[in-house]
Amino acid sequence: MVDGFYTTVYDTQVHLQSYALSKFTNNEKESMHKKIITTIVLTFGAISSFGQMWLSVGAAPSSDGGGTSIALSGKGTGAWGFGVGAVFNSNFSNDLLDYPVPHSSYTSLGTKRTGSTFGFDALYFFGDSKTVLPYVSVGLYASKRAEVAQSNVTKWYYTQKDQSTILLSGELGLHMVTENGWLLGAGYHSIRGPNLSLSKAF
Repeated sequence: MVDGFYTTVYDTQVHLQSYALSKFTNNEKESMHKKIITTIVLTFGAISSFGQMWLSVGAAPSSDGGGTSIALSGKGTGAWGFGVGAVFNSNFSNDLLDYPVPHSSYTSLGTKRTGSTFGFDALYFFGDSKTVLPYVSVGLYASKRAEVAQSNVTKWYYTQKDQSTILLSGELGLHMVTENGWLLGAGYHSIRGPNLSLSKAF
């Protein structure tokens, strides 16, 4: 019991010290997050200038944990389009400390998705038809993952090792445009999974 008390005190002390020492790192992360948000906003502005925009909603593959996926895409008068997408598939919703367990009494929980997945897609549409538009896409998606452990003393969760990665994506799909301007689409994205698209030209 005494050993457990001292371990708890030590765990708390290291937690406070690590929090203070990580301020600079956190500032760097906040700066990176701002850059990412700025990029998304600028991309959204670029997409909104296209002649046709659409929203896609789907479900990520269950083999990678599932999760709801969305994408906002656009296409001009040419064959190329562009989109931004996300998968809300974090499977670790508990408070997570961004450094390893400061003692040896812990349980490894394995690699977990510790955040949502975000990315960009470049789309290419085939043929000259204005009503039936098959397409393919390639993209890059950032997946936030980490090896997570739980302290057996405090029950806090820690990041043992950051395993975030950039994933290459691909998609096959088909759009149909009705006479009254509705766009209906379906596709399969390697990260965002099967998805349906909908838009209305005004």
